[in-house]
Amino acid sequence: MAHLPPAGAAEGCPGGEAGRTGGGEEAPFTSPPAARSAAAGRGRRRALLHAALGGIGVAALAALIRHVGAAEMLDALARAAPLLPLLVALEAARLGCETLATGALCPRRSVPPAELVRIHIVTYPVMALMPAGRAAGEAVKAALLSPHVGAPRAAAIAAANQSLALLAASPLSLLAALAIARIAGGASPLALGVLAHAALLVASGLGVAYAARQRAAFAWLARRLGRAGNATAAFQEAVREHPPVPPRPFACCVAGRAIQAAQYAVLLAAVGAETGPLRALAAYGVGAAGTAAGDLIPGQIGATDGAFALAAPLLGLTASSAIAISVLVHLLQAAFALAGIAVTLAWRRRPPAP
Repeated sequence: MAHLPPAGAAEGCPGGEAGRTGGGEEAPFTSPPAARSAAAGRGRRRALLHAALGGIGVAALAALIRHVGAAEMLDALARAAPLLPLLVALEAARLGCETLATGALCPRRSVPPAELVRIHIVTYPVMALMPAGRAAGEAVKAALLSPHVGAPRAAAIAAANQSLALLAASPLSLLAALAIARIAGGASPLALGVLAHAALLVASGLGVAYAARQRAAFAWLARRLGRAGNATAAFQEAVREHPPVPPRPFACCVAGRAIQAAQYAVLLAAVGAETGPLRALAAYGVGAAGTAAGDLIPGQIGATDGAFALAAPLLGLTASSAIAISVLVHLLQAAFALAGIAVTLAWRRRPPAP
């Protein structure tokens, strides 16, 4: 579950009303040196942990490729080449659904459509490759939205996006669990694991939405954090502009997940495996389980690959074809991440009109 970013996102962001007292002056709130030093230490330890997990993931993937045979896996990747343009188009459509969801949460005409597209392309590398990428990406997205909608509302949009991303994944995970049970001929451990993941998604998504709307928590924070407390009060007002599960953004997020399941249908066909709705949903469930298990690993490298290797018999895949599917997913994400980095460098934001 993501940590809600209201106070931190509002501070230091242009366009934010929070962080000022009623007279327009900055409230006297600064972090003591000891707190800054402790935060820096935690950041270093976290970076070392993520680097270690990333190294383990790469080693695991290399071991899997060596086990199945690099030549066989490369042959499976070569067979997939003709369908790569379709996979790219589907990933662009999935990203478009997320863009529409964010746009539906923003006040009307507050963010130009081209800027919304740029923001989502720029945040793609963070979401796809960073550990706990969804939470980190939403924080970056809030910072990019704040000049247009104000820092408190941008943080509220980030919290809503986080909640909706979790909730929208649950229907597909539930269908995936049923598909796995159907193919396996019963409630297999994998089906039960994917079903538990669907339940966790619902609980986490509702938990984020519920926590963001609690007056008591933010009143307590406002009394103790001064300047940051002012930000949280404005954040909560912005959160209450939408219902806990706004229908239109939720529908956009569900559509994005459905497109992701369609990608797995294409991936199965690309490696020459039997495809169809049941197997596509089952492959989606395997990918979702691997992603959840490797959430703290950069790019989930090794985790999703291991999940597909274990589920290869269920999906009717050879071990090399199963690893080829997960590697294709990594390559697709890497290509879009590189495009996001290029856009970050080349497509500069125009300041919003006063």
